[in-house]
Amino acid sequence: MTTPIDRALGAAVLVAIVLAAGMVSAAPPSTEIWQRVGALAIRGPGADYLTVGGGAFDVVGESEERGVRNRSAAVRVEYRRGREKLAFIGPMFGLMANTDGGVYGYGGIHAEAAWGRFVLTPFGAAGGYRRGGSKDLGGVFLFRAGVGFNYELDAGTLIGIEFVHMSNAYTQDINPGEEELFVTLALPF
Repeated sequence: MTTPIDRALGAAVLVAIVLAAGMVSAAPPSTEIWQRVGALAIRGPGADYLTVGGGAFDVVGESEERGVRNRSAAVRVEYRRGREKLAFIGPMFGLMANTDGGVYGYGGIHAEAAWGRFVLTPFGAAGGYRRGGSKDLGGVFLFRAGVGFNYELDAGTLIGIEFVHMSNAYTQDINPGEEELFVTLALPF
């Protein structure tokens, strides 16, 4: 059964993909190298990215809490600013939602390290969580940390997987946390 929230999330992802596809350049974006460590290139300023992802919410650990199933499908839309990095760190903001009505809006920082066409993207963020019928994470204010493992195509588009941990970092009485796994597409513009 499709709810209005599911339809709205699906429409938002579709609109983001269409808009981003119109902004993709045919040539790979130029990226400055901030520092080299052997074959690893830590990237400085470069392209901005609109990233969309689909996957699962609460993929690790217990799948049920007091008879409530926590594992659910999830989508994510994120904007990563690459043009104005401070050394190798750039700002990002995004929105994650799952099919149980959980929604998380966040802002934070990211970095990129490339080894040939393989790009590692660690990030950290903080934001607000509306539980809906989803897992109780102990509060509204949560932290998000993760890493993306990507492959860079000729035009600079990144395809990959992303693993994320989200919790309140023991700022509340309970801190169950949860992990997410996404397949992602990052479009440069």
